[in-house]
Amino acid sequence: MAQSYVGPIFDGPPDWARVPIARLESFHWEGEAPYRPASFAQLCAVRGKGVFVRMWSFEEPVRAVACERDDPVYKDSCLECFLNPFPALQNAYLNFEMNPKGVFLTEFGPGREGRVRLSQMTDLAPVVTPFSLSTPQGDAWGVLLLIPVELIEAVYGRPFPIVSCTMAGNFYKCGDETKHPHFGAYFPVGSAALGFHNPQRFGTIAFTEEATYI
Repeated sequence: MAQSYVGPIFDGPPDWARVPIARLESFHWEGEAPYRPASFAQLCAVRGKGVFVRMWSFEEPVRAVACERDDPVYKDSCLECFLNPFPALQNAYLNFEMNPKGVFLTEFGPGREGRVRLSQMTDLAPVVTPFSLSTPQGDAWGVLLLIPVELIEAVYGRPFPIVSCTMAGNFYKCGDETKHPHFGAYFPVGSAALGFHNPQRFGTIAFTEEATYI
């Protein structure tokens, strides 16, 4: 299974054709009829802007009930990115959870319990843009997430320059109350009790000026 992901740094808008694709193939806590929708993620950085995450899933049918920020979008068809930009300094991480409408839940903390909503910490917010794809393999729903530099700096209280660096995190696909509940990840998760909120099992997510493009 994957142990790292390396994305490029751009000076302008992301060139997604040059950003590595992470396939979310590690599924957990499956029942008698496992459902594993093909799901993917890409991550890069743009100087002067922040971190961009592009995720999509060939899921059918799609559930999208949540309609307000910080509603329980994980019950819907959901794509998620958990990220700790400063793993050498602290354990607290950000979670971004998004449904097909672009509705998102965002929190901060060191573990599953006691997390704080970002909306309670700062007026700054991520930008989530939903999209759809039609391919010969079928139709997919997706989200484009922008995590502004200013948001990261406000939450962590330290500068976050867009330079080569090593972070920690994971990409997830879930749907607690969809027709076919499923729990997929890029880096293997491990504990059912902790679920996705298991930073000890986060993988390495890095930016580099000289990423190997695929």
